[in-house]
Amino acid sequence: MPSKVLILATALVVGLPIAAAAKECRNNYVHGSNAALLTGRYVDVAKDNAVLSWAARVTTSVGPSYADWDKARNKSFSCVRQGGRHKCTARAQPCAG
Repeated sequence: MPSKVLILATALVVGLPIAAAAKECRNNYVHGSNAALLTGRYVDVAKDNAVLSWAARVTTSVGPSYADWDKARNKSFSCVRQGGRHKCTARAQPCAG
């Protein structure tokens, strides 16, 4: 019959990969904008292009493993309409894991 210590040690070893997979986030915010792209007739397209810009900036500054918008923390958009086009900025803290 296994001892309590062996059971506890096994549980800790099995739990380590789960702890190692925890999400790691950067403290700094990264901004991306659709301003350089000739899109923006629709706000959803402008937001999508702002996220693409955000991901490109994250890839350049901290690496591709942080460039997933779905994993980012404290995400927000700021959009304005200018001359029939939408200009959007995506802002978030990049996370990996």
